[in-house]
Amino acid sequence: MLTASVCTIGDEILIGQIVDTNSAYISKELNSIGIKVNFMLSVPDEEEQIVNYLSLSLSRSDIVIVTGGLGPTKDDITKNALATLSGSSRLLYNEDQLSVIRSICHKRGIELSDLNRDQALVPEKCEVLTNNMGTAPGILLRKEGKLLFSLPGVPYEMANLMKKVTGEIIKTKDIEDIYHKTLITFGIPESSLANMIAGWEDNLPSEIKLAYLPDPLTGVKLRLSKYGGNINDSKKAINEHFAALKDMLGNAVYGEDNDTLESVIFRFLKSKSATLSTAESCTGGKIASMITSVPGSSSIFAGGIIAYSNEVKIKSLGVDPAILSGSGAVSEECVRAMAQGARKMFNTSYAVATSGIAGPDGGSVEKPSGTVWIAVAGPDFTVAKKAVFNGDRLRNIDRFSSETLNFLRLNLGI
Repeated sequence: MLTASVCTIGDEILIGQIVDTNSAYISKELNSIGIKVNFMLSVPDEEEQIVNYLSLSLSRSDIVIVTGGLGPTKDDITKNALATLSGSSRLLYNEDQLSVIRSICHKRGIELSDLNRDQALVPEKCEVLTNNMGTAPGILLRKEGKLLFSLPGVPYEMANLMKKVTGEIIKTKDIEDIYHKTLITFGIPESSLANMIAGWEDNLPSEIKLAYLPDPLTGVKLRLSKYGGNINDSKKAINEHFAALKDMLGNAVYGEDNDTLESVIFRFLKSKSATLSTAESCTGGKIASMITSVPGSSSIFAGGIIAYSNEVKIKSLGVDPAILSGSGAVSEECVRAMAQGARKMFNTSYAVATSGIAGPDGGSVEKPSGTVWIAVAGPDFTVAKKAVFNGDRLRNIDRFSSETLNFLRLNLGI
């Protein structure tokens, strides 16, 4: 099987100033065409180190993809490193990229500077992948039968050029098939899940690999993979084991592959011509944001209210002041009233509500930080539940939101 290294360049990544999302995207794209990433690293903005680490990557993998270090303010250090690796320091202007640069400058109403013009310079022994989304070109170096691609660090420019990268790999290399299938669960911790399916896992054929991919926002994903062999045989084998696993876990399973809680809820509500609204206190609009991230969500989502203060809970959602003075805002009675109030306010089929203590302050012995009450109101029911999580403020908000959507899913019978 062909292997690949992914290298990101930039001091800003190494000091934690920005999060490296490029490596994850590149790895996913490579994996989708049957390339296994076996090496990943980040390198500082130093030309000598870039040359050394790219040489190391080429020694370990068939394909190397590097991002970053191509901007006008960094003197194109990656480009210089590629020139060194190619054996020629001569740089030539690429007319296609220069034309793109001129067009971008014209549209922005800025003068074409020497810095911008020089981004069209590329090592003479390299090939150019024209970047129509920005000024820095993609560059391809073929070295001793291996492929080294250099892409801009700007994520949307990199993603656009990856289409050309995968196309070139498919055209150039003999690629083995790879098949993945992912089952997504919610509500069962990874360790408990492992115990539940231990017998099933022990009986998996050696050529089928299982990976646990936990995430506090989406739940635990179970990915089955088979590398090489006939793709149809791989699909048949994995699908058989996948079906058995799905039956075993019951309603803890909410989706497959790229599903999310919000996407499965959207599909269900749309199929029923049903609508949803939200009343959020501690989650501050996070649930509404998750729902509206799904394309087409306007067909099922009417609106939401962030009822953070007691005054808003009373005036906008009709929560009885006696509930707040008696049971408090973080209570079953309060979220039930909030959900019912939102459903009435927005005239929707269903509504969800949250009220809790995200922390780090505001907790008590009875209601510690991380406590949340959630409710779902429907045409003929209102249900509520309490959950307690242990995390920092942002993590708690994420978990409150996902727990609410999962509670809605279960009460919708998805």
